[in-house]
Amino acid sequence: MLVAQKTEHEARWILKPINYCLNFFGNGKVEITKRGNFKIGRITMQRKGGDGGRKTAQMLQFKINPAELFDK
Repeated sequence: MLVAQKTEHEARWILKPINYCLNFFGNGKVEITKRGNFKIGRITMQRKGGDGGRKTAQMLQFKINPAELFDK
């Protein structure tokens, strides 16, 4: 997994094996947040919503913050 970050003063990148990333983001407690979303390790899962009642509003979104790989 390649993560690139560009700020006003510098640019940096990191390249990690996908197995490392799966373990990094996926390992941890499974919990339900106070807003009703699921949290699996560092992955947040929520209902998409906000789509005017269309079928796509019932889909799920999985969210990660790839910049967390820079801290490891």
